[in-house]
Amino acid sequence: MKGKTAHCDWKSAPQKKPSPCDRYKHACAICRGFVYLYGGRNTTSLRDFWRYNIEKSEWEMLDCSRDGPEELEEHSMVAYKGTLYIFGGMVDSAFTQAKTPLWIYDIGSARWTECRNVPAETESLAPTNRKGHSAVVYDSSMCIYGGYFGIRGISQEFWTLHFDTRKWLCVSSPPHGAGPGPRHGHSAVVYHAGMYLFGGLMGLSEQKDLWKWDFVSSSWSNIRTSQGPPPVVGHAAIVFKDSMLIFGGGISNSSPSDDLWKYYFHTQTWKKLSSTTKANVSPKMYHCILGTGADFQTTSDFTNTFPSHWKSKRKDHHQLVAIPKHARFCSSFRHQPAYQPFRNEESNAIEMKTFSLPLEPGGFCTFQTTLETELDPSRAMGILAKDKSLLLSVSSEKETFAAAQIVGEGEGTDCQRVTGVDEVSSATNVLLLIGGKPLSSFSEISFRQMEFDSLGLL
Repeated sequence: MKGKTAHCDWKSAPQKKPSPCDRYKHACAICRGFVYLYGGRNTTSLRDFWRYNIEKSEWEMLDCSRDGPEELEEHSMVAYKGTLYIFGGMVDSAFTQAKTPLWIYDIGSARWTECRNVPAETESLAPTNRKGHSAVVYDSSMCIYGGYFGIRGISQEFWTLHFDTRKWLCVSSPPHGAGPGPRHGHSAVVYHAGMYLFGGLMGLSEQKDLWKWDFVSSSWSNIRTSQGPPPVVGHAAIVFKDSMLIFGGGISNSSPSDDLWKYYFHTQTWKKLSSTTKANVSPKMYHCILGTGADFQTTSDFTNTFPSHWKSKRKDHHQLVAIPKHARFCSSFRHQPAYQPFRNEESNAIEMKTFSLPLEPGGFCTFQTTLETELDPSRAMGILAKDKSLLLSVSSEKETFAAAQIVGEGEGTDCQRVTGVDEVSSATNVLLLIGGKPLSSFSEISFRQMEFDSLGLL
């Protein structure tokens, strides 16, 4: 149903008080059924940390007084395996120029770790403070690009942070003209083994170019299209199915846009999506957009593509994709067609098809923390036997445990069904629009949603 729109209208999302004040240049991320929001700007830079319960439509203010970030704006936030990573956004000064502003928040323990105090001899081995950069998750790393250093100018630096080792690596800058160059206020998303970077400011000029970084070949390529969004800065992007959605932004010091664009990765074409009710559209700039539902890519625990080492190396081995220990689904949803094995014709082995993982609300249960000791191998095999559609050949206790987590237990489970924002059905995907400029006339944060079903939309 390509090209046909459905439910393509913004409406107010439910939020009970207390709630954050309205803001722009903030950062948001979704992890384990919650929206996390930090900082931004109202009349001044803000230092507050909030969590929105998608199931209950409730905001909760969290503590950031100990080891948490200071006032931040135009910073970034990503989620990975139950941990939030906030980078950049500090007020520019001689003090911040020599620091790496990285804060790590462990959701389970509700503890902050400050990682910005870098010894002088290793300063060159980590990025310094910046604003307006992009941050994405690929495999087990955070990748940041660009940004600006205040009066020191604009950056074209490309850094990766490995989550497990917490070591930074600077990706070599390409020759002149072979990459996006220095810019800020752009957007970036990850799809399969590529990072797609769009628009932003280069010098004083807004851009409308689209670049792809190939993680396999470690090279940039410029994707040239005949149509697409106009030059824009302060917009936001997200991956939906096999496409990228871009909303809002505009030209500096002018009215923001209310345009919603869709880029098809496979055909490399753009389509402008129009709303049927203009009155419901919210023109925004320096906002955040997030998605809930099975068709939105989530980076709270994975990227869209599994690392190659997760695939079977033995031709006679039936490989099961390992699921992290905290991701446990309710058994009532185990027949959802999210995990579909396919047969490799050359090897005659069963592998798992690449897909956008539906680990956020939209028909699945809330996440529970589960230890391997809770499930012994014999008990796990019994659980698997209840659903032969998922009983693939497993060769280790670890794989058995992972398979049992997918199925879940039919008896005694304490999972709670999450239907998403405003009690939409499990077949519905919801695009959230949070904050942005201009600020609303109300004190609470501007919070809008757009619903569309999984059968077609867009």
